[in-house]
Amino acid sequence: MNVDSNSGLLTSAETFDEIFEMVKRATEASLGMHRAGLTLVLGDIPNEVGAYHQMGSNAIVMNRNILRIVERLSKSRSEKNSYVFMILLHEYLHSLGYTSDREVRDLSRRISGEFLGESHVAGEMAVMPLDRFFPDLVKFSSFRDKGEYETVRRFDSSSTSYIA
Repeated sequence: MNVDSNSGLLTSAETFDEIFEMVKRATEASLGMHRAGLTLVLGDIPNEVGAYHQMGSNAIVMNRNILRIVERLSKSRSEKNSYVFMILLHEYLHSLGYTSDREVRDLSRRISGEFLGESHVAGEMAVMPLDRFFPDLVKFSSFRDKGEYETVRRFDSSSTSYIA
């Protein structure tokens, strides 16, 4: 894997789908594991939870509130995309059957390092508190949407052979 090329692709990615395709490639290259048919849902969930995957389901639910805060606080597209990569990688590993958050954080760090480079911020985000990267995050802790959920229409597109 060419980490410089992968890092550049992550920086230039414009959609969740593009970032998730990188997550799947990185995971398969590192662990030899792959899963298809996942859905991404953006939801208004408590800010203590960045995202979750319920075992046995086909959905990753990402905290829309935190995503919007990260979009506001990010200094670059690269920083925002690194956050999205880290969240999707973490939950993708859960969808593959890894249940321990400690193990998933360590695997996320390892996979990010192999795919994006050992010093890439996505790997650091996998194991460190988010406010280390976004110190003003606590100022927005009460930021809330309306408690709604939204399915991202184009996600995991390489796994679907039809148009939904």
